[in-house]
Amino acid sequence: MKKATLILILLFSITLFAQQEFEINLSAKGYSLINIAVDRFGGEFEKKENMRQILIKDLKLSGIFSPVKDYAIDLVTNEKEDRCKKFLSIEAKILVEVELAIENNMLVLNGKVTDLESCKLIFKRQYKGELDAGKELIHTFADDIVFAFTGTRGISNTKIAFVSDRTGHREVFIMDYNGENVRQLTKLKSTTLFPAVSPDRKIIAFTSYRDNNPDLFLYFLGGKIKRIYHAEGIGSTPDFSPDGKLMVFSASKNGNTDIYLYNIENGQTERLTKSPAIDTSPKFSPNGKAIVFTSDRYGSPQIYTMSVDGLNISRIATKGTYNDQPCWSPDGKYIAYSSMKNGRFEIFLYVFATGENIQLTHNMGSCENPVFSPDSRRIAFQSNKSGKYQIYSMNINGSNIVKLTKTGNNTCPYWVK
Repeated sequence: MKKATLILILLFSITLFAQQEFEINLSAKGYSLINIAVDRFGGEFEKKENMRQILIKDLKLSGIFSPVKDYAIDLVTNEKEDRCKKFLSIEAKILVEVELAIENNMLVLNGKVTDLESCKLIFKRQYKGELDAGKELIHTFADDIVFAFTGTRGISNTKIAFVSDRTGHREVFIMDYNGENVRQLTKLKSTTLFPAVSPDRKIIAFTSYRDNNPDLFLYFLGGKIKRIYHAEGIGSTPDFSPDGKLMVFSASKNGNTDIYLYNIENGQTERLTKSPAIDTSPKFSPNGKAIVFTSDRYGSPQIYTMSVDGLNISRIATKGTYNDQPCWSPDGKYIAYSSMKNGRFEIFLYVFATGENIQLTHNMGSCENPVFSPDSRRIAFQSNKSGKYQIYSMNINGSNIVKLTKTGNNTCPYWVK
């Protein structure tokens, strides 16, 4: 895949007030977004309006901003204070301005962000890239805007791995975070499930029926495939540790399903759970010291945590009689999970600080397999609302739901940094 060369030049430091003023907190009542206006792009570049729409979409999907709708009033003025007042009149709090130019056969993007209430510059930066690198430049600028207000990188350059049957077989695909640029990764021509991608993007773990058994495989960058688990039952739901050195998965052996730990460097496998119950769907905590998983050890499936050595097992206080597919948020504040309600699955959020369980999806068919974005502000999941399973994403309060896939059945999303 061709990568554009991006040159980032910092012209002004980001002011600390931005991060302090616009900290966003989740509550049962949801959270408010920051109204942001993206002015018409200046300069001579034929694709500038297309680039502007990409930036608007990036900001909308950030989970931080609410772009104001395209304005009908005349906002053209060279006077800085007049511009601030006019954009405030359409209820914008922040203004983003971009000037495009071509210099030495390179595309140059000059972007600046202004706080409209104080009419003070928050930051401005210059980006350079190849002439066809407009999308990459915009994504990087959008992520910098998010960083200015939150202190963490945005998600515009992240990917989502998933399973699709669009070729006639269930294979692993990958797409941009917004559903664009879909590419097929595996071509095994057999059922492939539960993809997970290592933090360095060099290894993909998945379940495949390639050898007529649901075995667990590792696919290495360069094309090498290694089978790491084969038994009479299924090896499934892998997840990589934050440092990429370990992998956790569930597997059936001797009629029992347990959680196992796999050391990628030496190839050794260790069994973590030893209950006669069904233990499955493990995911690492953000610091790699704990694992969240599903178990029916006390009756119906519920959500539990344990230390990475398999000790200190404790149940999470979720609601409902059937809870599954837990996922820890990267910031450690939440666990998203699927819960059976009225005969179908809904996505819920468990908040560690308050012990609340917040229902995020409503009337979307069966919603399953939640996974957090790297910045913890959005959740991707699968839903059969349209009759077939498709991948969607939403803010962590359940708002701003966006359909990411359209072709075939698409399941098992896994957000890639």
